[in-house]
Amino acid sequence: MKKIFFVFLSLFPSLVQADDLCVGATHHERLPVCLGIVGKKNKELKQVAERIKDDLEFSGQFTVDVRTCGKKASIDEVAKIKQAGYPLLILLNTNYKRDGFEWRLYDTTQANMLEGKSYTKKGSLWRGWAHNIADAIWPVLTGEKTFFSSKLAYCKETHAKNGKRLTHVCVADFDGSNEEVLIDTPTVNVAPRWNADTKNPLLFYSEYTNSNVRLMAADMHGHRKITSNFEGVNMLPAFSHDGTQVIYCASRGNGSCHLYHYTKGSFKKLTNNDGNNIAPCLAEDGKTLFFCSDYETGRPQIYSLDMPTGATKRLTQGGYCASPSYCKKRNQLAYGKIVGGQMQLFLYDFATNNHKQLTQDAGNKEECSWSPCGNYLAYSTEKGDMGRIAILNLLTNKVNYLTDESASRSYPIWSPLYQQYPAVTIS
Repeated sequence: MKKIFFVFLSLFPSLVQADDLCVGATHHERLPVCLGIVGKKNKELKQVAERIKDDLEFSGQFTVDVRTCGKKASIDEVAKIKQAGYPLLILLNTNYKRDGFEWRLYDTTQANMLEGKSYTKKGSLWRGWAHNIADAIWPVLTGEKTFFSSKLAYCKETHAKNGKRLTHVCVADFDGSNEEVLIDTPTVNVAPRWNADTKNPLLFYSEYTNSNVRLMAADMHGHRKITSNFEGVNMLPAFSHDGTQVIYCASRGNGSCHLYHYTKGSFKKLTNNDGNNIAPCLAEDGKTLFFCSDYETGRPQIYSLDMPTGATKRLTQGGYCASPSYCKKRNQLAYGKIVGGQMQLFLYDFATNNHKQLTQDAGNKEECSWSPCGNYLAYSTEKGDMGRIAILNLLTNKVNYLTDESASRSYPIWSPLYQQYPAVTIS
């Protein structure tokens, strides 16, 4: 796999940092890649190829051109691609015997294959097949973890015929495409959260009723059930990596919001103070909890809680801080903090104990969420009454807006990386 990095160095030295042989430096050019369709081109194969192209181009690190190649890969075919100016070639063809596809990645400068695999179709979505294949290609190209077979969920504001404000829960592909409404009840629904199961996705969210804010769960068919219905507020569940633990916040009618820990056969209150304790998220070990509370200063701060010992530590000092989100890959915590009247995104690095401001532009950035690969942060940015979903690329520091201004959207949350891309099928 190192061979591909040395190809990058020799051809495009600005692509890599001297101490890190990996695509993704702060200043780089796009690396040209040829994605060749081998054999008879059909509609399905072309659709998959075009979606793989979009996936690989999303980060801004590659320019991918789809073209038709010969009936089979050959040294002459690879040489033609090299002469056309492509140092990398991906060949894609249909594998009828396995009901799927085959892909092979070539270093055209050396005329040798770096890696190749077969893929058997999972599910019925052709774009899901493409995301799965891109997930296999991406680590070979970059040495980075992948995220294409993940989904985004968020809330979308709409109005009933009588003018009443409603909020639906939507899901979309990782890049905001293919938005689908999963929950369209005539109510206000907020704060979606994915469970940790990479095979059987469930989306939890909170629904406003006449008597409380109850915690709900829905599968990808839109089938709903109540999961917590205490008096007051029930919301924001956080799941352990293995799915055996869940922590969420509930007021249970007493005015203050506290964190509750549930495992099979056990339900335990974790916080005991006079403040509001919300927005829990768990570290990878399932023992360290991060959350937001105002119990010490009267303004929300970010805390860590060692659950075995009960020891609590404040991580932020002053200001208004909210919405912590932990990333195992980076061992960093992202959160929002008000600076100059605007909510901006910050990073806390546990290795250095340093805080770093990530954004400085206008608009309140709220509810940040890490991508499964750890290279992107999704968040909502609000200006006036309009909220849009955006993602910050931490490799390039560039921001992409995933939603338009046709409707206000908020509460983005990134799912795990799925083995089979989930299809939304509302009956």
